[in-house]
Amino acid sequence: MTATNEHPYQRGISFDIMPIPPVPEHCVAVEAGPATFVVESRLLTNEVLRALPAGSVDASGTVYDDYGATVHVCDGADDVEYLRFDCFESEPHYHYINEAEGENLICRIDEVAEGDPIQWTVGRLRDRLPEMLDLAGAHQLAGAVRAAPDDITPAIDRVADLLRRAQIEAAALRTATEPATERTRDGTPGASTD
Repeated sequence: MTATNEHPYQRGISFDIMPIPPVPEHCVAVEAGPATFVVESRLLTNEVLRALPAGSVDASGTVYDDYGATVHVCDGADDVEYLRFDCFESEPHYHYINEAEGENLICRIDEVAEGDPIQWTVGRLRDRLPEMLDLAGAHQLAGAVRAAPDDITPAIDRVADLLRRAQIEAAALRTATEPATERTRDGTPGASTD
């Protein structure tokens, strides 16, 4: 895995490996004319990654422990993913995926400045989708999206609803896999106060 950090004001961190694949049974596809949005309830832990097919991801040396709603933005014709928004609980971020160039640019969502990651993501889908697809190298898809607002807009409305549901489902998945620890009254791990 190679990351580039050329200067402190870069857009994100570029990797030469593609993102961790989705878990199909946690995904719902939403057709949007030339594009397909795939909403996923995502649990990202080292245990989940070990269950993926061999060679899917190199998780050595990294601890993964996050969850949340994800939307994958794919070309409706060939299912190639160009954008991914991971509205995670701890480290929300998004990806510009240019598989042809072998680049996976990951950008952190500053939830302090931007607010709720799901709301921010839906705003980007509504207002900046073609521009973001262009940056990911999906110029043909970006043009098709610009030309099909009647297909894209209602699909984004559905995605917004599905992202909220996926967030709840991901939290439930996370809770179901947490080790049994005593909790304080406020729900944080620690010695019970009861």
